[in-house]
Amino acid sequence: MSRPVFSRSARVFVEDALDPLNPALKVLVRSALFRTGVDVTDEAARRPCLVLAPHPDDETLGVGATIMRKVDAGTPVHLVVATDGSKSPPGDPVEVTALRSAELRAACGVLGLSEDDVTRLPFVDAELVGNEEALVAAITEVVAARRPAEVLVTGEDDPHEDHALLGKATRRALAGTGIRLLTYPIWQFDRPARLVRYLRRGRGPELVRTDGYRERKRAAVAAYPSQMAAHDDDAEGLRPNFLPNFDGPYEMFFPVDLTAGDITA
Repeated sequence: MSRPVFSRSARVFVEDALDPLNPALKVLVRSALFRTGVDVTDEAARRPCLVLAPHPDDETLGVGATIMRKVDAGTPVHLVVATDGSKSPPGDPVEVTALRSAELRAACGVLGLSEDDVTRLPFVDAELVGNEEALVAAITEVVAARRPAEVLVTGEDDPHEDHALLGKATRRALAGTGIRLLTYPIWQFDRPARLVRYLRRGRGPELVRTDGYRERKRAAVAAYPSQMAAHDDDAEGLRPNFLPNFDGPYEMFFPVDLTAGDITA
C-alpha cells in the first residue's frame, strides 16, 4: 500500500498542524468510538455482503475479521478490488501487479474467499481520479449481479485519493437501490481529526468483534509482505506503528445516509 496522497485543502493544513498530537488523539478517538458504537456482530454475520477495496490489502486490514465471520456463518461475501496495486512497491508495473495478485490470493485463502468470490476491476493504482464515471458503472454492474444486503467500502473522508474516490463512486452507484452502505477507516487513523467528526455528529459506528479471528486476520495481513515497512518513518508501506490500528477488539463501520449527498462536506 502506497502512502496516501493528500489534497492540499485548508483542512489538510490544519491536520498537518495537529500531527504532533495525533498519536494521543488517535487513542482517545478510537476509545470513544468503541464506547459509543453498537455491537452488531451477530446481525452482521448474517447479512450478504459486497466488500470494495481500493487496493489488494485494504480488504484484510479494514474488514478481515468481518469477512471471516460471514464466511464461517455461510453468508455470501464477494470482494471487489478496484485497482491493480501496481504502484507499490516501486518497480516494474507488470511484475508488481503479478506480485500483488499473488498476495491477494494468499490473503483470500486465509479469509476463506475463493477466486470466484473476487472481482478485479481494470483500474490502475493511484489513477482512479479522472475515472469516476467508469468506476461508478463498474460498481453498478457488480451490485446488480450480486444484490448484497450491505456494501462495505473505504470512506470519502479517507486521506488517500483512491480510497476517497472509491467511497464516492460507491455511494453514487448505490443511490436508490435500498442497499445499506457502510464505510471502514484506513488512513483516517493517520488523520484522527477526521474521525472526531463522527463523534461530533453523534454517529457511533457499527462494531464487529474480532475475538476468535485475530490470529487468522494477522495471518492474512502477513500475506502481504510487499506492503510492510521496516520502520515507523519509512515513506512507503504499512509501518509497524500503523498496523495495530487494525488489530483491536472490533472492526468499525460507519453507516452512510445515501440521501445526504457528499458526506465530506
